Amino acid sequence: MKRNFGPISILALIAALAVAGTVGAASPIKGSFKFCNNPTFPPMEYKMAAGKAVGFDIDLANAIAKNWKIKAKFVETSFPGLLPGLAAKRCTVVISGIFITPDRLAQFPAVAYMKTHRALVVQAGNPKGIKGPNDLSGKTVAVQAGTKYEEYLKALNEQFKSSGKAQFTLQSYPGDTDAVGQLVVGRADAVLTQDTSGAFQKKNNPGKLAIAYLFPETDSFGIYYRKGEAKLGTALKATIKTLKKNGTLKKIAAKHQIPATDVK
Repeated sequence: MKRNFGPISILALIAALAVAGTVGAASPIKGSFKFCNNPTFPPMEYKMAAGKAVGFDIDLANAIAKNWKIKAKFVETSFPGLLPGLAAKRCTVVISGIFITPDRLAQFPAVAYMKTHRALVVQAGNPKGIKGPNDLSGKTVAVQAGTKYEEYLKALNEQFKSSGKAQFTLQSYPGDTDAVGQLVVGRADAVLTQDTSGAFQKKNNPGKLAIAYLFPETDSFGIYYRKGEAKLGTALKATIKTLKKNGTLKKIAAKHQIPATDVK
């Protein structure tokens, strides 16, 4: 029997195909996927009073899992242990406000999902007159341990030393909020963090903090996975592209008061 498709049937078919295309991508892995995360960097990841991990990255992991029709499992890890944990297969990926850098890419591939700027956070009114990195000379600076922020500050201190400038006292803490806490109580003059964290900390410490300087360079947060897992990498790239295109990342950013331009 010959079948004839009229205009209405063709439109219905197109609509059906469009809906099918939005259902979600096939998962590159079986079952759930584990993501290593260090919940000490709000609003990217942090713990509520009851101990539940929340934040942009937590929502991102769940959005990826939803797209793949599987579950995401949170694996709490110290920040220095994130990539070693990935290497030891404690998790499938690392999603934890971690920069994409050449030294890390030499060990693990990564997929970018957000661009931001580093920031120097100070007390409200900027009593020490810190307008940039050079003004940290002779001051006390707090930072989260094991981060690229800490590496940068150590290198900057060496530059001060070699040029005859007074070095600053560097205080390293387990979490970003711990470092900011030292600033709030006056035990530190500045904290090096990200603009996302700076904005969050300002909101949660009204009238006590200010962002004194934004670094002009752009940093990218990335999802790291193991070498040899090309299928996973391809799926991550496609899914991040989808989540940007359909507005999911913008919604998550708005929820955590992160500028939509960071996830364009």
